[in-house]
Order: sequence, then structure tokens, then C-alpha cells
Amino acid sequence: MLGALSSERRLVLRSLLVVGCLLGLGCASAPKPAPASVAEPAAAAERPASFRRPDYLSPSEVVKRLEASKVSYRLDPKDSPPGGWAEQLWPMKVDPIPLPRVVVEDGSRVLREWPTNPAAEAFLLQAEEHFKERRYPEAAKLYEQALAVCPDCYLARAYLGDALLFSGDAAGALVHYQKATELNPDDYRLHYFQGSALARLGRLKEAYEAFAWSLVLNPRNPSLRHFFRQNRGLGMVLRDDVLVPRGSARQEGEEVLIEFDPDYGAAWLAFANCKALWLGEASHREEMTGTAEHQFTSVEETECLISAAMVHAAQKEQGQDERADPSLERLVAVIEDGMVTELILFEMAARVHPQYTLTLDDEQRQRLKAYVLKYVLLPVIEL
Repeated sequence: MLGALSSERRLVLRSLLVVGCLLGLGCASAPKPAPASVAEPAAAAERPASFRRPDYLSPSEVVKRLEASKVSYRLDPKDSPPGGWAEQLWPMKVDPIPLPRVVVEDGSRVLREWPTNPAAEAFLLQAEEHFKERRYPEAAKLYEQALAVCPDCYLARAYLGDALLFSGDAAGALVHYQKATELNPDDYRLHYFQGSALARLGRLKEAYEAFAWSLVLNPRNPSLRHFFRQNRGLGMVLRDDVLVPRGSARQEGEEVLIEFDPDYGAAWLAFANCKALWLGEASHREEMTGTAEHQFTSVEETECLISAAMVHAAQKEQGQDERADPSLERLVAVIEDGMVTELILFEMAARVHPQYTLTLDDEQRQRLKAYVLKYVLLPVIEL
């Protein structure tokens, strides 16, 4: 059941709904299946083995279900925050592990704490005091002592590389970074360290690959993002997120509010409608995932992204996209490229669980790396 609007926003919303109806998006009843290129991401919720997901709903079908529902839905057009509603839609629910270790249990990759060695830790603490004061040779000796008592302490190996790097020995540093990565290939810092050393050695193509791996293993890390934005001289640029969501849905008492920013066009209204359906309708969640529980699932995100992309593409085809969010062109390109799974992992799942990508298998990681190289970290010179 869709509720009434405040009068000051009614005219704007009406114009958007009329556009959608004229394009067959808010009035058509024919089902529109998902594009064949859209695969179900690994981040999907667990489902019974016999479960078979039905086709995604079209934007018009979403509206019909909202209108027929006993749940009260209220449209709430409003100005969106500068970064959109990403934090509201995908809040962090899993705290990251400082020193993650990936292990296989019951056939799945899970995260555990890397074991610590008290004797080695004591040497590391002493070394850090020298490192802070730029006494790199003294720090290096203590890192070597830490490694003598704990050869598997990969951070001691990496920090020894740091001491060499800041002493001007990038080649020697790279050797230690590579050895540390052999010990723990799942710590994004080690790939970032390798990239830094390779860049200093002028091996920019290899540095580019190493930096891409650091982003695969920790997509939302603010320090990494700051580094790329402050070091454009490396010849590579970190692009902004594909998605700055201008639509959302949230529970308020007995109602589900459908929030969207009219300044960004009807596509985000379709996205917000879809998010509201997933929030308010347990029957839809069970139909699509096999469970009525509302949790992060790539099935929901894919359905809602496709809704937004369908509306945007239809408006563009009809020349009615003057109000459209230009970033939606990138979303359409990603979907047509068959990379919506990777988009969801990189921009959504990694917000909810910052280290989720560490649980991906090797093939999934390679696909995510391909996404990073095509849509995230781009060379601006020939490397």
C-alpha cells in the first residue's frame, strides 16, 4: 500500500511517475527477466539445495506488489546526502580482523587471527621506536632479531622491507615484501608495499598489478584510497564509486519510507521501490532467497540495480533522461559487461564486511581483479 505524499513534492513525483508509465516501466505487466550476463554473486545468502530463484521483477512489477501489499509504504522525496545513502543501505556489520589469516574449514574459506609470538612482538615494539625516529639501520637489526625467533612473523619481514625502502634500497625491500607475501598472501598491505617498491624501481606495470591486488583484498580501505589520490604521479588514478545511491528505504514505525532524490531522475525511484519491497515483504525475500530473514544478499542488490538500470536505459532511449544521474551510465556498462557481481562485492558487500573478499576463491578473486583494472584503478599513462 503506497501512502500519500506531502503536497510540495507531489508535482515532482507525478512527473517522474508519468515518465515511467509512458516508457512502460510503471504500467506494463509483462515480466522482464534479468540479462543473461548477470550471474548470481558469491555473496548471496545461503539457500536450501533444492531452491531455484525465480526471475527478477521488473520495475512495474515491483510497483504493483507495493500497491497490493498490506504493508504501508510512504514515498518521501528529499535531498540526498553528498555521498548518497550508501551508509544507510550498507552499514558495516562485521569488524575487520587486524591480522587476518585465511583458512579452509569444511570446504569454505574463513578468517582467523594470525597467531602472535610474544618474543617477536617485543623486538617489533623496540624497532618501531627507532623507525619513528628514522634510525632505519637500528630498526632493521631488531626486525631481523624478531625473524630469528619467529620466521613466520610476516609483518616483521614486511617491516624489515620498510626499513630498507626508507634507507633507499627499494630492490632489497622488494625481496622482503615478496617473502612476507608468500607467508600471508591475504594481507592487502603486503601487495601495497610491493607496489610501492616496484614503483620506486620504475617497474610501473608490475606496481599497477600489485596495487590492484591490494584493492581486491581490501576494497574500502581509506588509507589506500588516500594514497592513490595523493600520488597521481604514479600514472594511475582511482575512480570514484560507480554507485552513489540516490534512493533508499527504511523502516519508520509501522511504515516503510521510500526515500529518493528527485533531482537524480526516475531510476533511483525504481531502485528505492525495490529496496522497500525487500525491506517490507518477507514473502518476496523467501521467494527470491529461500529464507524470509532480511540480511545482506547479492540477489536483492542485483534485482534493485537492474531496476535502476532498466529505467535509465528506457528513459535514454526515449530521450527523457535530462534529469538522469550520469553515473548510471557506468552502472549500465558494468551490467552489460557481466560484472554486476564484482560491483556488488566491491562497493556493497565490502562495506558490510570489510574483509569479505578474503573469503572468495581464486577464480572469484581474479574476476574481481579484472573489475578493479577496468572500472576502479585506471592507468593514465602507458605503463
